[in-house]
Amino acid sequence: MLKKTPIFESLSSVGKRIFQPNGIFYWTGRAKNEAEINATIGTAVGPELDIIPNGRKKALPYYLPELKNFINIDPERLTSYAPIAGIPPFRELWKKWIIFKGKQEANMPSGPIDASSNITTPVVCNGITNAIYITSRMFLEPGESIICPNKRWGNYNSVLTMQNELKIESFQFFKNAQFNLEGMMNTLNNVSKIQNRMVLILNFPNNPTGYCPTPDEIQAIVKALTQFCQTHQKTIVVLCDDAYEGYTFSEKVAGNSIFYELLNQHELLIPLKLDGTSKEMLMYGGRIAGITLGIHPSWIKEEGDFDQFNTEWINKVQGMVRSTISNSNHFCQEILVDMMKDGFEGIVSSRKKVIDILDERYKGTVASFEKYNHTKMTMDPAGGGFFVFLNIEGIPADKFADHLLVKYKVGTFPIVNPKEKINGIRVAFCSIPIDQIDDCFHKIQLALIDFN
Repeated sequence: MLKKTPIFESLSSVGKRIFQPNGIFYWTGRAKNEAEINATIGTAVGPELDIIPNGRKKALPYYLPELKNFINIDPERLTSYAPIAGIPPFRELWKKWIIFKGKQEANMPSGPIDASSNITTPVVCNGITNAIYITSRMFLEPGESIICPNKRWGNYNSVLTMQNELKIESFQFFKNAQFNLEGMMNTLNNVSKIQNRMVLILNFPNNPTGYCPTPDEIQAIVKALTQFCQTHQKTIVVLCDDAYEGYTFSEKVAGNSIFYELLNQHELLIPLKLDGTSKEMLMYGGRIAGITLGIHPSWIKEEGDFDQFNTEWINKVQGMVRSTISNSNHFCQEILVDMMKDGFEGIVSSRKKVIDILDERYKGTVASFEKYNHTKMTMDPAGGGFFVFLNIEGIPADKFADHLLVKYKVGTFPIVNPKEKINGIRVAFCSIPIDQIDDCFHKIQLALIDFN
Protein backbone atom coordinates (compact mmCIF):
# COMPACT_ATOMS: atom_id res chain seq x y z
CA MET A 1 0.00 0.00 0.00
CA LEU A 2 2.77 2.44 0.97
CA LYS A 3 4.52 1.82 -2.34
CA LYS A 4 1.52 3.25 -4.19
CA THR A 5 1.83 6.67 -2.53
CA PRO A 6 4.26 9.59 -2.96
CA ILE A 7 5.70 8.71 0.44
CA PHE A 8 7.59 5.68 -0.86
CA GLU A 9 9.32 7.49 -3.71
CA SER A 10 10.28 10.26 -1.30
CA LEU A 11 12.10 7.87 1.02
CA SER A 12 15.88 7.54 1.03
CA SER A 13 17.48 4.19 0.30
CA VAL A 14 17.47 3.55 4.06
CA GLY A 15 13.82 4.56 4.29
CA LYS A 16 12.88 2.26 1.42
CA ARG A 17 14.65 -0.80 2.78
CA ILE A 18 14.04 -0.38 6.50
CA PHE A 19 11.32 -2.47 8.06
CA GLN A 20 10.67 -4.11 11.39
CA PRO A 21 10.78 -7.91 10.99
CA ASN A 22 8.92 -10.36 13.19
CA GLY A 23 11.67 -10.31 15.79
CA ILE A 24 11.74 -10.76 19.54
CA PHE A 25 8.89 -8.37 20.29
CA TYR A 26 6.64 -10.19 17.81
CA TRP A 27 7.34 -13.59 19.32
CA THR A 28 7.12 -12.29 22.87
CA GLY A 29 3.75 -10.75 22.10
CA ARG A 30 2.49 -14.02 20.73
CA ALA A 31 3.93 -15.98 23.63
CA LYS A 32 2.11 -13.81 26.17
CA ASN A 33 -1.18 -14.78 24.58
CA GLU A 34 -0.49 -18.31 23.35
CA ALA A 35 2.30 -19.95 25.35
CA GLU A 36 2.19 -21.95 28.56
CA ILE A 37 5.96 -21.58 28.92
CA ASN A 38 7.43 -18.27 27.73
CA ALA A 39 11.12 -18.56 26.83
CA THR A 40 11.28 -15.53 24.53
CA ILE A 41 12.36 -12.17 25.90
CA GLY A 42 15.65 -11.57 27.70
CA THR A 43 14.11 -10.34 30.95
CA ALA A 44 14.57 -11.99 34.33
CA VAL A 45 11.01 -12.93 35.29
CA GLY A 46 9.38 -14.78 38.17
CA PRO A 47 6.93 -14.48 41.06
CA GLU A 48 7.38 -11.29 43.05
CA LEU A 49 7.45 -13.28 46.27
CA ASP A 50 10.82 -14.70 45.13
CA ILE A 51 12.41 -11.32 45.77
CA ILE A 52 9.97 -9.50 48.11
CA PRO A 53 8.72 -10.97 51.41
CA ASN A 54 4.93 -11.32 51.19
CA GLY A 55 5.16 -10.40 47.50
CA ARG A 56 2.65 -11.39 44.86
CA LYS A 57 2.57 -14.78 43.18
CA LYS A 58 2.26 -12.90 39.90
CA ALA A 59 5.16 -13.43 37.48
CA LEU A 60 6.76 -10.11 36.59
CA PRO A 61 10.22 -8.74 35.77
CA TYR A 62 12.47 -9.08 38.78
CA TYR A 63 13.50 -5.75 40.26
CA LEU A 64 15.64 -4.51 43.13
CA PRO A 65 13.46 -4.19 46.27
CA GLU A 66 14.95 -0.72 46.89
CA LEU A 67 13.00 0.51 43.86
CA LYS A 68 9.77 0.47 45.83
CA ASN A 69 11.16 3.20 48.09
CA PHE A 70 10.89 5.64 45.19
CA ILE A 71 7.68 4.75 43.34
CA ASN A 72 4.04 4.26 44.21
CA ILE A 73 2.96 2.31 41.14
CA ASP A 74 3.39 -1.35 40.29
CA PRO A 75 7.09 -1.93 39.48
CA GLU A 76 6.27 -3.82 36.28
CA ARG A 77 5.01 -0.55 34.81
CA LEU A 78 8.59 0.65 35.05
CA THR A 79 10.82 -2.37 34.64
CA SER A 80 9.42 -4.16 31.60
CA TYR A 81 10.37 -3.20 28.04
CA ALA A 82 7.96 -0.90 26.23
CA PRO A 83 6.85 -1.96 22.74
CA ILE A 84 9.09 -0.56 20.00
CA ALA A 85 6.56 2.06 18.86
CA GLY A 86 5.47 2.90 22.41
CA ILE A 87 2.83 1.51 24.71
CA PRO A 88 -0.55 1.49 22.92
CA PRO A 89 -2.49 3.47 25.56
CA PHE A 90 0.00 6.34 25.39
CA ARG A 91 0.13 6.34 21.59
CA GLU A 92 -3.66 6.53 21.36
CA LEU A 93 -3.81 9.28 23.98
CA TRP A 94 -1.08 11.26 22.23
CA LYS A 95 -2.99 10.97 18.96
CA LYS A 96 -6.10 12.25 20.72
CA TRP A 97 -4.00 15.09 22.20
CA ILE A 98 -2.85 16.10 18.71
CA ILE A 99 -6.44 16.01 17.47
CA PHE A 100 -7.63 17.94 20.53
CA LYS A 101 -5.11 20.73 19.95
CA GLY A 102 -6.08 21.07 16.30
CA LYS A 103 -9.71 21.65 17.24
CA GLN A 104 -8.93 24.59 19.51
CA GLU A 105 -9.45 28.20 18.57
CA ALA A 106 -5.81 29.14 18.19
CA ASN A 107 -5.76 32.05 15.75
CA MET A 108 -5.11 29.78 12.78
CA PRO A 109 -5.95 30.73 9.15
CA SER A 110 -8.50 27.92 8.80
CA GLY A 111 -9.79 28.08 12.36
CA PRO A 112 -10.20 24.80 14.26
CA ILE A 113 -9.03 21.78 12.23
CA ASP A 114 -10.17 18.19 12.74
CA ALA A 115 -7.16 15.98 12.02
CA SER A 116 -8.77 12.75 13.23
CA SER A 117 -9.00 11.09 9.80
CA ASN A 118 -5.73 12.44 8.41
CA ILE A 119 -2.94 11.32 10.74
CA THR A 120 -1.15 8.12 11.55
CA THR A 121 -0.88 6.75 15.05
CA PRO A 122 2.20 8.41 16.59
CA VAL A 123 5.35 6.34 17.00
CA VAL A 124 7.16 7.05 20.25
CA CYS A 125 10.86 7.91 20.17
CA ASN A 126 13.50 9.34 22.47
CA GLY A 127 12.75 13.05 22.26
CA ILE A 128 12.41 15.36 19.27
CA THR A 129 16.18 15.17 18.73
CA ASN A 130 15.73 11.47 17.98
CA ALA A 131 12.66 12.23 15.84
CA ILE A 132 14.68 14.65 13.70
CA TYR A 133 17.46 12.09 13.30
CA ILE A 134 15.05 9.32 12.29
CA THR A 135 12.92 11.29 9.85
CA SER A 136 15.77 13.08 8.10
CA ARG A 137 17.55 9.72 7.74
CA MET A 138 14.43 8.16 6.30
CA PHE A 139 13.98 10.77 3.58
CA LEU A 140 17.46 11.89 2.58
CA GLU A 141 20.68 10.24 1.42
CA PRO A 142 24.06 11.31 2.81
CA GLY A 143 25.26 14.26 0.73
CA GLU A 144 21.74 15.48 -0.07
CA SER A 145 20.37 18.79 1.17
CA ILE A 146 17.85 19.69 3.83
CA ILE A 147 16.40 23.19 3.91
CA CYS A 148 15.98 25.25 7.07
CA PRO A 149 16.34 28.84 8.30
CA ASN A 150 19.76 30.19 9.19
CA LYS A 151 18.61 30.84 12.75
CA ARG A 152 17.95 27.39 14.11
CA TRP A 153 18.60 25.18 17.12
CA GLY A 154 22.33 24.43 17.09
CA ASN A 155 21.81 20.69 17.53
CA TYR A 156 20.31 20.54 14.03
CA ASN A 157 23.83 20.91 12.72
CA SER A 158 25.10 17.98 14.79
CA VAL A 159 22.19 15.69 13.95
CA LEU A 160 21.84 16.56 10.28
CA THR A 161 25.42 17.13 9.16
CA MET A 162 27.59 15.17 11.57
CA GLN A 163 25.33 12.17 12.08
CA ASN A 164 23.34 11.94 8.85
CA GLU A 165 25.95 13.58 6.60
CA LEU A 166 23.46 15.96 5.03
CA LYS A 167 24.06 19.42 3.66
CA ILE A 168 22.08 22.24 5.22
CA GLU A 169 20.84 24.72 2.66
CA SER A 170 19.75 27.67 4.73
CA PHE A 171 17.94 30.89 4.02
CA GLN A 172 17.86 34.17 5.93
CA PHE A 173 15.05 33.73 8.44
CA PHE A 174 13.83 37.31 8.32
CA LYS A 175 13.30 39.97 5.71
CA ASN A 176 11.99 43.34 6.84
CA ALA A 177 11.16 41.87 10.28
CA GLN A 178 8.93 39.20 8.73
CA PHE A 179 9.34 35.57 7.77
CA ASN A 180 11.46 35.44 4.62
CA LEU A 181 9.13 33.45 2.39
CA GLU A 182 10.95 34.56 -0.75
CA GLY A 183 14.26 33.31 0.64
CA MET A 184 12.75 29.93 1.57
CA MET A 185 11.21 29.43 -1.85
CA ASN A 186 14.38 30.49 -3.67
CA THR A 187 16.30 27.89 -1.68
CA LEU A 188 13.69 25.24 -2.44
CA ASN A 189 13.91 26.06 -6.13
CA ASN A 190 17.70 25.86 -6.11
CA VAL A 191 17.72 22.50 -4.34
CA SER A 192 15.03 21.17 -6.69
CA LYS A 193 17.49 21.53 -9.58
CA ILE A 194 19.60 18.72 -8.13
CA GLN A 195 17.14 16.71 -5.98
CA ASN A 196 13.88 14.98 -6.78
CA ARG A 197 12.49 15.44 -3.28
CA MET A 198 12.72 18.37 -0.92
CA VAL A 199 12.93 18.15 2.87
CA LEU A 200 12.18 21.31 4.81
CA ILE A 201 12.33 21.70 8.58
CA LEU A 202 10.30 24.41 10.29
CA ASN A 203 10.35 25.19 14.01
CA PHE A 204 7.60 27.50 15.32
CA PRO A 205 7.87 28.97 17.94
CA ASN A 206 11.48 29.11 16.95
CA ASN A 207 14.57 28.32 18.95
CA PRO A 208 16.59 30.59 19.29
CA THR A 209 14.49 33.61 18.26
CA GLY A 210 11.03 32.95 19.71
CA TYR A 211 9.56 33.82 16.30
CA CYS A 212 5.98 32.70 15.60
CA PRO A 213 4.30 33.27 12.22
CA THR A 214 1.10 35.24 11.89
CA PRO A 215 -1.96 33.56 10.38
CA ASP A 216 -1.31 35.44 7.13
CA GLU A 217 2.29 34.23 7.05
CA ILE A 218 1.22 30.63 7.63
CA GLN A 219 -1.32 30.92 4.84
CA ALA A 220 1.34 32.31 2.51
CA ILE A 221 3.81 29.54 3.40
CA VAL A 222 1.24 26.80 2.77
CA LYS A 223 0.13 28.37 -0.52
CA ALA A 224 3.72 28.70 -1.76
CA LEU A 225 4.60 25.10 -0.86
CA THR A 226 1.44 23.83 -2.53
CA GLN A 227 2.18 25.78 -5.70
CA PHE A 228 5.75 24.45 -5.71
CA CYS A 229 4.49 20.84 -5.58
CA GLN A 230 2.03 21.52 -8.38
CA THR A 231 4.54 23.32 -10.60
CA HIS A 232 7.55 21.05 -10.10
CA GLN A 233 5.68 17.78 -9.47
CA LYS A 234 8.17 17.00 -6.74
CA THR A 235 7.48 16.11 -3.14
CA ILE A 236 8.19 18.37 -0.20
CA VAL A 237 8.52 16.64 3.15
CA VAL A 238 7.93 19.22 5.89
CA LEU A 239 9.34 18.28 9.28
CA CYS A 240 7.36 20.32 11.81
CA ASP A 241 9.55 20.64 14.90
CA ASP A 242 6.81 21.45 17.39
CA ALA A 243 8.92 21.43 20.55
CA TYR A 244 7.42 24.73 21.76
CA GLU A 245 3.90 24.35 20.41
CA GLY A 246 1.33 26.24 22.46
CA TYR A 247 3.77 28.72 24.01
CA THR A 248 2.58 31.85 22.23
CA PHE A 249 2.22 35.23 23.90
CA SER A 250 0.86 37.54 21.23
CA GLU A 251 -2.62 37.78 19.75
CA LYS A 252 -1.03 38.55 16.40
CA VAL A 253 0.57 35.10 15.95
CA ALA A 254 -0.82 31.65 15.25
CA GLY A 255 -1.17 29.50 18.33
CA ASN A 256 -0.98 26.04 16.76
CA SER A 257 1.49 24.10 14.68
CA ILE A 258 1.66 24.78 10.94
CA PHE A 259 1.27 20.99 10.62
CA TYR A 260 -2.52 21.32 10.78
CA GLU A 261 -2.63 23.79 7.89
CA LEU A 262 -0.41 21.52 5.77
CA LEU A 263 -2.90 18.65 5.94
CA ASN A 264 -4.95 17.89 2.81
CA GLN A 265 -3.20 20.47 0.64
CA HIS A 266 -1.41 18.64 -2.17
CA GLU A 267 -0.70 14.94 -2.52
CA LEU A 268 3.01 15.72 -2.92
CA LEU A 269 3.12 17.89 0.21
CA ILE A 270 4.01 15.54 3.07
CA PRO A 271 3.82 16.95 6.62
CA LEU A 272 5.30 15.20 9.63
CA LYS A 273 4.62 16.34 13.17
CA LEU A 274 7.53 15.95 15.58
CA ASP A 275 6.26 16.82 19.03
CA GLY A 276 7.02 15.76 22.56
CA THR A 277 6.54 15.96 26.27
CA SER A 278 9.70 17.88 27.20
CA LYS A 279 8.03 21.28 26.97
CA GLU A 280 4.38 20.41 26.37
CA MET A 281 4.14 18.32 29.54
CA LEU A 282 7.12 19.97 31.26
CA MET A 283 8.94 16.61 31.46
CA TYR A 284 12.33 17.61 30.08
CA GLY A 285 14.07 14.47 31.31
CA GLY A 286 11.31 12.11 30.22
CA ARG A 287 12.60 12.07 26.62
CA ILE A 288 9.27 11.04 25.13
CA ALA A 289 8.30 12.33 21.69
CA GLY A 290 6.09 11.30 18.80
CA ILE A 291 6.45 11.03 15.03
CA THR A 292 3.10 11.52 13.29
CA LEU A 293 2.52 11.60 9.53
CA GLY A 294 -0.22 13.59 7.82
CA ILE A 295 -2.06 11.42 5.28
CA HIS A 296 -3.43 12.99 2.10
CA PRO A 297 -6.90 11.65 1.15
CA SER A 298 -5.73 10.82 -2.39
CA TRP A 299 -3.37 8.19 -0.96
CA ILE A 300 -6.30 6.21 0.41
CA LYS A 301 -8.19 4.74 -2.51
CA GLU A 302 -10.41 2.09 -0.95
CA GLU A 303 -11.96 1.15 2.36
CA GLY A 304 -9.37 -0.52 4.53
CA ASP A 305 -6.45 1.26 2.83
CA PHE A 306 -6.05 3.65 5.76
CA ASP A 307 -5.33 0.86 8.25
CA GLN A 308 -2.94 -0.86 5.86
CA PHE A 309 -1.11 2.39 5.11
CA ASN A 310 -0.90 3.21 8.83
CA THR A 311 0.50 -0.25 9.58
CA GLU A 312 3.12 -0.15 6.82
CA TRP A 313 4.28 3.36 7.69
CA ILE A 314 4.54 2.55 11.40
CA ASN A 315 6.49 -0.61 10.60
CA LYS A 316 9.14 1.47 8.83
CA VAL A 317 9.44 3.98 11.66
CA GLN A 318 9.57 1.08 14.11
CA GLY A 319 12.46 -0.33 12.11
CA MET A 320 14.32 2.95 12.59
CA VAL A 321 13.53 3.07 16.31
CA ARG A 322 14.49 -0.56 16.90
CA SER A 323 17.79 -0.21 15.04
CA THR A 324 18.84 2.96 16.92
CA ILE A 325 17.38 3.19 20.45
CA SER A 326 15.44 -0.13 20.56
CA ASN A 327 12.49 1.45 22.42
CA SER A 328 11.64 4.39 24.63
CA ASN A 329 11.24 5.00 28.35
CA HIS A 330 8.38 2.83 29.61
CA PHE A 331 7.93 4.48 32.99
CA CYS A 332 7.42 7.98 31.59
CA GLN A 333 4.83 6.69 29.14
CA GLU A 334 2.90 5.07 32.01
CA ILE A 335 3.01 8.31 33.99
CA LEU A 336 1.69 10.21 30.98
CA VAL A 337 -1.12 7.70 30.51
CA ASP A 338 -2.23 8.28 34.09
CA MET A 339 -1.99 12.05 33.58
CA MET A 340 -3.97 12.06 30.34
CA LYS A 341 -6.45 9.20 30.60
CA ASP A 342 -9.23 11.20 32.27
CA GLY A 343 -9.23 13.97 29.68
CA PHE A 344 -7.14 16.97 28.77
CA GLU A 345 -8.91 19.72 30.68
CA GLY A 346 -6.76 19.30 33.79
CA ILE A 347 -3.56 19.34 31.72
CA VAL A 348 -4.68 22.44 29.83
CA SER A 349 -5.46 24.19 33.13
CA SER A 350 -2.10 23.24 34.65
CA ARG A 351 -0.18 24.24 31.52
CA LYS A 352 -1.96 27.59 31.44
CA LYS A 353 -0.43 28.51 34.79
CA VAL A 354 3.05 28.03 33.35
CA ILE A 355 2.14 29.68 30.04
CA ASP A 356 0.78 32.71 31.92
CA ILE A 357 4.04 33.00 33.89
CA LEU A 358 6.08 32.81 30.69
CA ASP A 359 3.72 35.28 29.02
CA GLU A 360 4.49 37.78 31.78
CA ARG A 361 8.23 37.13 31.44
CA TYR A 362 8.07 37.52 27.66
CA LYS A 363 6.28 40.84 27.92
CA GLY A 364 8.74 41.94 30.61
CA THR A 365 11.59 40.94 28.29
CA VAL A 366 10.25 43.04 25.41
CA ALA A 367 9.64 46.02 27.70
CA SER A 368 13.12 45.76 29.23
CA PHE A 369 14.73 45.45 25.80
CA GLU A 370 13.01 48.65 24.69
CA LYS A 371 13.98 50.38 27.95
CA TYR A 372 17.66 49.46 27.70
CA ASN A 373 18.09 49.31 23.95
CA HIS A 374 21.43 50.13 22.42
CA THR A 375 22.46 51.08 18.88
CA LYS A 376 24.58 47.92 18.60
CA MET A 377 21.71 45.61 19.57
CA THR A 378 18.50 44.54 17.83
CA MET A 379 15.95 41.90 18.77
CA ASP A 380 14.57 39.47 16.21
CA PRO A 381 10.79 39.23 15.79
CA ALA A 382 9.37 37.06 18.56
CA GLY A 383 6.02 36.14 20.04
CA GLY A 384 6.43 32.84 21.85
CA GLY A 385 8.64 29.99 22.87
CA PHE A 386 11.27 30.26 25.59
CA PHE A 387 13.80 32.69 24.09
CA VAL A 388 14.55 35.96 22.38
CA PHE A 389 17.58 36.56 20.19
CA LEU A 390 19.63 39.74 20.38
CA ASN A 391 21.77 40.56 17.36
CA ILE A 392 25.06 42.18 18.38
CA GLU A 393 26.83 44.51 15.95
CA GLY A 394 30.57 45.02 15.87
CA ILE A 395 31.42 42.73 18.81
CA PRO A 396 32.00 38.97 18.51
CA ALA A 397 29.04 37.52 20.39
CA ASP A 398 31.11 34.91 22.23
CA LYS A 399 33.47 37.63 23.45
CA PHE A 400 30.49 39.75 24.50
CA ALA A 401 28.81 36.83 26.32
CA ASP A 402 32.03 36.11 28.19
CA HIS A 403 32.35 39.73 29.29
CA LEU A 404 28.69 39.81 30.32
CA LEU A 405 29.16 36.69 32.41
CA VAL A 406 32.49 37.59 34.00
CA LYS A 407 31.75 41.22 34.89
CA TYR A 408 27.99 41.27 35.32
CA LYS A 409 27.27 37.62 36.22
CA VAL A 410 24.62 37.27 33.50
CA GLY A 411 24.73 34.02 31.56
CA THR A 412 23.51 33.91 27.96
CA PHE A 413 24.17 31.67 24.98
CA PRO A 414 26.23 33.22 22.16
CA ILE A 415 25.74 32.14 18.56
CA VAL A 416 28.44 33.11 16.09
CA ASN A 417 28.26 31.93 12.51
CA PRO A 418 29.75 34.36 9.98
CA LYS A 419 28.77 32.15 7.05
CA GLU A 420 25.11 32.36 8.12
CA LYS A 421 25.48 36.05 9.02
CA ILE A 422 24.66 35.38 12.67
CA ASN A 423 26.26 37.12 15.63
CA GLY A 424 24.21 37.45 18.78
CA ILE A 425 23.07 36.04 22.09
CA ARG A 426 20.06 33.93 22.98
CA VAL A 427 18.34 35.06 26.17
CA ALA A 428 16.24 32.35 27.82
CA PHE A 429 13.58 34.46 29.54
CA CYS A 430 11.90 31.17 30.49
CA SER A 431 14.47 30.72 33.26
CA ILE A 432 14.58 34.30 34.58
CA PRO A 433 12.19 35.31 37.39
CA ILE A 434 10.13 38.31 36.40
CA ASP A 435 11.77 40.51 39.05
CA GLN A 436 15.23 39.90 37.53
CA ILE A 437 14.43 40.59 33.88
CA ASP A 438 14.82 44.36 34.08
CA ASP A 439 18.20 43.96 35.78
CA CYS A 440 19.26 41.39 33.18
CA PHE A 441 18.73 43.81 30.29
CA HIS A 442 20.21 46.73 32.18
CA LYS A 443 23.40 44.70 32.57
CA ILE A 444 23.35 43.72 28.89
CA GLN A 445 23.21 47.43 28.08
CA LEU A 446 26.07 48.19 30.46
CA ALA A 447 28.17 45.44 28.88
CA LEU A 448 27.55 46.93 25.44
CA ILE A 449 28.59 50.36 26.68
CA ASP A 450 31.84 48.82 27.92
CA PHE A 451 32.76 48.04 24.34
CA ASN A 452 32.25 51.61 23.09
